[in-house]
Amino acid sequence: MDDLIEILRLHLKRWPWLLAGMLLMLATVAANVGLLALSGWFITATGLAGLALAAGGVMTLEIYRPGAGIRFFAVGRAVSRYGERLVNHEAVLRLLADLRVWFFRSLLPLDSDRLAQLRDGELLNRLTGDVDPLDHLYLRVAGPTLVAVVALLLGIGFLALWAPGMAMVIALILGITTLLCTVMTGLAGMAPARGLAESESRMREQVVGDLHTLAELRLYGATGERRENWLGSDEAHMAARLQLARQSAISQFTMQAAGQMAVWVAAFIGAGLLAVGTINGPVLALLLLATLALSEVLAPLPGGWQSLARIRWSAARLRQFATPQSRVPEPQSPAPVPTETRIELEGVSFRHSPWQHWCLHHVDLDVSAGERIALLGPSGAGKSALLALLLRQRDPEYGRIRIGGTDLRHLDRSTIDSLTSYLPQRTALFSGTLAENLRLASPDASDETLHELLAAVKLEHLVDTLPEGLDSWIGEHGSALSGGQARRLALARTLLKAAPQVLLDEPTEGLDRSTEKHILDRVDRWLTGRGLIIVAHDRHRLPPVDRVLRLEDGRLRRI
Repeated sequence: MDDLIEILRLHLKRWPWLLAGMLLMLATVAANVGLLALSGWFITATGLAGLALAAGGVMTLEIYRPGAGIRFFAVGRAVSRYGERLVNHEAVLRLLADLRVWFFRSLLPLDSDRLAQLRDGELLNRLTGDVDPLDHLYLRVAGPTLVAVVALLLGIGFLALWAPGMAMVIALILGITTLLCTVMTGLAGMAPARGLAESESRMREQVVGDLHTLAELRLYGATGERRENWLGSDEAHMAARLQLARQSAISQFTMQAAGQMAVWVAAFIGAGLLAVGTINGPVLALLLLATLALSEVLAPLPGGWQSLARIRWSAARLRQFATPQSRVPEPQSPAPVPTETRIELEGVSFRHSPWQHWCLHHVDLDVSAGERIALLGPSGAGKSALLALLLRQRDPEYGRIRIGGTDLRHLDRSTIDSLTSYLPQRTALFSGTLAENLRLASPDASDETLHELLAAVKLEHLVDTLPEGLDSWIGEHGSALSGGQARRLALARTLLKAAPQVLLDEPTEGLDRSTEKHILDRVDRWLTGRGLIIVAHDRHRLPPVDRVLRLEDGRLRRI
């Protein structure tokens, strides 16, 4: 229930819309019941009046007020139904927007290691497949249930004006049947609803993963195997849907049978009241049709509560990410932004997991503000881990890291990000234009600055050949660019960010020698007055630096 409580808290922020929607739902129900009951009374009364006149008798009937009432309920039903659809759609869209923003904000503190553990499409699946069902909590469970309870109480009170005994019996039949059917349908639907949710999640993740690797699947002839996996997932999905559909059909039949039984019981009791003159024929028709209308109000409840298991499963998955256990918790009282950017490592030891060897072992390092150092070492020596510690993507097991004399643990994420500009090994580009990808680092950068920077990384010819220049679309993840072009574009974006410390992890990896030399000769002006820590394998593939250090066996030494 804690998962649903968290979601309900978000719902309460939109309580005016939700309250207005439920009032309009109740108004629609009242108009339906009133129209059906009053129409039954009026038709029966006019029929009896006609029979009396045909038999030579005399009978008077007021037709104007009942006729006006019928028109009022008919028009009111149309207006309230339209208003209910309009208001509830607006309420649900606002709720879904709130839920997605809440979930996205909960992802921001996640470190890169936690994000790297997610499968392809998992976050997309949770933003869509898990958020979308949560609108049912109001539309199919909470809203209809509250409206049905209020409508049943008001309806029974209305029937009790003419036949209190009949009203009590109808309340027992409809109330007990609805309660039992709703509880049993909800309990029986928990397992298949969970299975349906899991199969839908698995299929969405398979779609994204298979589309991303479609070329490799074709190359290695593995499409047949993936097809079999798809068929297995589809069979599980259809089996769960079929089981839920059967349960839904049984609950609908039960509710309809209960409604018909209530009408027949009302007719039996009403016939006795009619015989003793307690009520007349038109009132009996009114009572019967009002009973039928009340049973229709209660009919959707079992189906709505059947979806509660799916809602709870989605809420639990979202809440799992909304309360992440971050490896690098934010400080309770962040320290102010340091006034200078000297970097100090004192006795720093780090390993990726307790069963692995130390990639950093009692490392001491002092980097003055504006100093440029190069970090060399074999693959797996811990060079990228050192950059991750400087960015506070992870914390060292021992020792401390300071920037401007302030421990990194005392700085919040936004402060650390403002002090550093980082180029990781894996290039990350976004589905947008060249200019949009660059201006992530500096939104106010002019076109002239962008052209100069692209020339520095030898991409000016690419811009000249593109039909829209800087406004050219580069595709999803930069798919319209080659690997080398994407790497250089990411390097340009890193240099564009006005941060005092620049961290580059193998910036020219995969580039040919001439391109690499061009870049190393021209990026120097973009580093003027800024500190630089660059990771590389080859000492000869570096821009001008003040010191060259080698990391091996967890220790740093100068070379």
